[in-house]
Formats: sequence, structure tokens, C-alpha cells
Amino acid sequence: MAIDRSFWGVLCLALGGAALTFACLPGAWPVPVADGVFEPAVVLPSLRASAAAVDAACARGDSAAFAAATTAAHRAELDSRLAAVDRKLDAATLHEMADQSLGDWMQQPTWAGVVRGGRTVVAVGRPEGDGAQLLAFEWDGRRWRFDGSQHQRSVRNAGAAMAAVEAVATRTR
Repeated sequence: MAIDRSFWGVLCLALGGAALTFACLPGAWPVPVADGVFEPAVVLPSLRASAAAVDAACARGDSAAFAAATTAAHRAELDSRLAAVDRKLDAATLHEMADQSLGDWMQQPTWAGVVRGGRTVVAVGRPEGDGAQLLAFEWDGRRWRFDGSQHQRSVRNAGAAMAAVEAVATRTR
């Protein structure tokens, strides 16, 4: 009987300690990379995973998954552009967007990248040789969310790409 009481006592203490530990865990984790430091081997795998989540949501036409993988600002920008042509960001539109794979862009050679606060911007060379594609991601406290992409025709090399990613990261372009 004494063994039973001590077992239950230890179990209650362990469960109480675990509950206290989980209650103290942060709801939002800090950005996993240092500000200003862009190490492709560290940053790119998680950005590629984010891009893959967007691609998968588009392929399925899954609006909820798309919302989970992108920022509200990016979705608002898409809504605005689609409204200009009387379209909505719905399953059919997501299916059409699946043809423009972010994962394909993320496999291109990286020309430059920067981390500013919770924002990371990467410039990759376009396979057609017509400039760079800039892809932006925002840290939400748990994961990177896609925040938009833009084609920069004038960016033709790593030096020009660095200036472009800095401008997009600080939202001056």
C-alpha cells in the first residue's frame, strides 16, 4: 500500500512539473536566425519547407492551408489584385496559382539573402536569364510564412541582388 501511495505521489509531482513547464513555454519563439545574417545552409531549408506548404495548398485548392502558410498582408495584396479583374482568392484561383511553383524558385541559385527582424528576403536567378525573383518570408513566432514574390528585371548579378533584397526586407521597395 505504501508503494502505491508513493507511486501516485511521484506521478502527481511529475505531471504537475510537466504542466508547469509547458505553461511557461513561449507562445512565440524568437526568429531562428540572427538579424542581418543569411546563411543559406541554415535558412534555406525552412524557407523551402514554407514554399512547399504554399505549393501544396495551391495544388489542393485549400484556402485554410494557404492562409496558414502565407501572411495576411500577402493575401490582402492578392485579394486586391484579383478584385481588379473581378476574381476572388478561392479554390479555383489557388489551383491556377499552382502552376507558379515557389518550390521551383527556391531550387534556383541563390544570389543574395538578408534577415531583417522577422523578415527574410531571398533573391534567386531566373532560369530565363531575365533578372531575379525576390521571395519574402515573415516569421510568425512558430514558422516562416510566405509574404510575396516579385520579379526584378534590372537585377542581373549578386551585387545588384543584395541591394534589392535589402530594399524589400526594409519595405522600401
